[in-house]
Amino acid sequence: MRKRRNIVMKLAMIFTIIVITAASFPFEASHIVRAEQSVLVEENFDRLDDRLPDGWKVIEGQAAVENGKLKLTSPSTASPARVLVPLPDESRDIVFEADMTFVSAVEDTRWASLMYRVQSEDYPYYQFAIRRGTTALNGVEFAERDAQNKWVVPEATFFTENFEYNKPYRLKVIVSKNRVQQFINNKLVINSDQAMNMKNGDVGFQASGSTVLFDNVKVSTFDQDLPPVDNSGAFLPEEVKTNIINAPTLIGSSLSAAADANTASVLLDVERNAAGHLVTGGLPLSEALAKVKNKHIPILKIEQRGLEEEVVHTLDETQSTDVHIVSSNPAIVKAITTLMPTARGGIIYTKQSFNKHDLNQLVRTVHSSNAKVALIPQKILTVETVHYLHTRMVAVWGVGAGTENASHELIHTGVDGMITNNPAASVEALAKYPKNTIVQRPIVAAHRGVPSMAPENTMAGYRLAYDLGADQIETDLQLTKDGHIIIMHDTTVDRTTNGKGAVRDLTLEEIRQLDAGSKFGEEFAGEKVPTFKEFLQEFKGKDVILLIELKDVDIEEQAIRKIKEAGMVDQVVLQSFDLGSMVKSFELHPEIPVGYLYSAAVPGTQSAKIKNAQKMMDYGTNYNVTLNASYGSTYKEFIQYMRQRGMLTMHWTFREEAPFRDKLAEGLIGPITDYMQWLTDSPINLETPIKKVNLKPGKTSTIRAKAFVDYRTAKKENIPTELFVTDNTDVVRVNGNTIEAVSPGTAQVFVKHTFSMLGQEWNVVGEPIEVHVKE
Repeated sequence: MRKRRNIVMKLAMIFTIIVITAASFPFEASHIVRAEQSVLVEENFDRLDDRLPDGWKVIEGQAAVENGKLKLTSPSTASPARVLVPLPDESRDIVFEADMTFVSAVEDTRWASLMYRVQSEDYPYYQFAIRRGTTALNGVEFAERDAQNKWVVPEATFFTENFEYNKPYRLKVIVSKNRVQQFINNKLVINSDQAMNMKNGDVGFQASGSTVLFDNVKVSTFDQDLPPVDNSGAFLPEEVKTNIINAPTLIGSSLSAAADANTASVLLDVERNAAGHLVTGGLPLSEALAKVKNKHIPILKIEQRGLEEEVVHTLDETQSTDVHIVSSNPAIVKAITTLMPTARGGIIYTKQSFNKHDLNQLVRTVHSSNAKVALIPQKILTVETVHYLHTRMVAVWGVGAGTENASHELIHTGVDGMITNNPAASVEALAKYPKNTIVQRPIVAAHRGVPSMAPENTMAGYRLAYDLGADQIETDLQLTKDGHIIIMHDTTVDRTTNGKGAVRDLTLEEIRQLDAGSKFGEEFAGEKVPTFKEFLQEFKGKDVILLIELKDVDIEEQAIRKIKEAGMVDQVVLQSFDLGSMVKSFELHPEIPVGYLYSAAVPGTQSAKIKNAQKMMDYGTNYNVTLNASYGSTYKEFIQYMRQRGMLTMHWTFREEAPFRDKLAEGLIGPITDYMQWLTDSPINLETPIKKVNLKPGKTSTIRAKAFVDYRTAKKENIPTELFVTDNTDVVRVNGNTIEAVSPGTAQVFVKHTFSMLGQEWNVVGEPIEVHVKE
């Protein structure tokens, strides 16, 4: 009996070891981790009496064991500290883990690292480098010290928080053949296939310009293959073929719906079943996530409280980083996106109608819940509603599109995504539009007013921008010597006024004495430098958004106070080149949308472009900012990546027609331009006067559409149009604006207006007219 009990206990112990070992590695169903991983190094420094473990070697700088930890001290980058840990020569693929703690750093750019595949006790080698300021875009690196003793950095990204001093973080590297995965606190941060130059080698520790502690070191063999890097989560789902510029992305409302057509995303309704497990559509959530990985972007719909931590745990376990969390309960969205800051959020709108208060409340709820998307039933969506939300940086996913006609209707509201249980109908609809079709004019921000027609950052320029139909008016804030906020781009008044000197050295009264118009033209002589208060009061209650760039330091609290005092919270968007300023602004008033201005080089290859788009999307999501990049930093894959994932973006500054035209053709959403007038004459959309026409063979009907030309006034104008038909041409013929019935059947006829803008022809198309031909 005792012998049998011992056998059972041994079997249980073996099973436990297998489970624990498997749990320490990422896996998919096809990549089961076997139990025979052998430990090569395991050290916690507790019994070493302040000496290095046997065989470990200080190869550079200062390093010692103190108080049960390995301490590396580097006073500067010129004097790094390095410790080498020898491994058996055959150790090719390993898992290398350690706790790391920053004690101090010369500055936030200084770093420490885990080195691996170290050659000849020196270099070349790879390393997992961690800057003290890990939230920088290069805060985390997969780097190589090459054979020429030079740095090469194939991959760099950020972590969701800066490493705190005197706080341990668990680092882990898995290196298998040319594949590398690097983790912080079990979060995958780097996933690369660039470890091609060294096949094996030793491991070690390094500090550069920092003092760092390492503890609980473990190195194990790794005898399986990591999944291909193509499965790393940076991907562009295949889109529906369409000629619509910036067409809505297609979202299947279930796994079965998503499988039927080219849907970019899939909505997974997550709940806890009777057995206490997370499921969606009868499948375990982990299995569903594996099923859609690198095919569709998962959108998790969660309505039940108490699932937050388990959902995040499942996402971490399955390495599902490219994910949306949506709910009608804002607290659920905020809780999960707080636990997983790179998860994108969306708010499901459940009311049956909209009024102005509802719209404003929805905008505030979306932004304050760490979200950027609103999911809204099709039956209450209008062109005006979508435009209202867009100008306040809220993307819109319409829920509906059950038929082809319903798909056309939803497309024409200008939504960014369509959630449907019948994607095939939307595929049919999207295929029927002519080349260069614009369903809605982009959201246009007038840069400092209209500096191509009036002096920049003056009330004359702002009023002109408003008259020309700007959706947003962009401006810049600076502080005077006596602490007043004024409108001024430069840090001095020299360029735009008849005065001289730094804004910070002049009082408000001195600046108000200056002429801000005559340098542009005598007809503007006497224009004043506006105060922020004057600017706000001018547009309060008017249908325009103020895109406010915070230029000065420590201006956030005062600017937001002025906005609140003016009752303009629902009419402003903030942006800055200083990410910290936007983080502070969001903390002060999370209901106001914020954007991060930046400029960066465009990667050379498509895979690098997609990976960069993923990194920037995660970066923006982590800080709840939109990514307001220079237009030269954008590219087709970036624009598509953002659209598929529900992030609206504004891009600066268009001053030439050719790049403006090219970027609009790529689907750019929010141009910021000095030339608002270039888009003023473009129609917003067409109003099809009739939805159905009944004709007998040989009979005709003439259709004349009108165009909406102004969002604010719902102004309509007669406009030259022509009809076109995409199929069933044996049922009807079209000639100009006339439909002629030919034979019994049903056909769809569209109204089209062709116009020139930015040196290119574009089309605005109305909703289809259903023509029934009967004897």
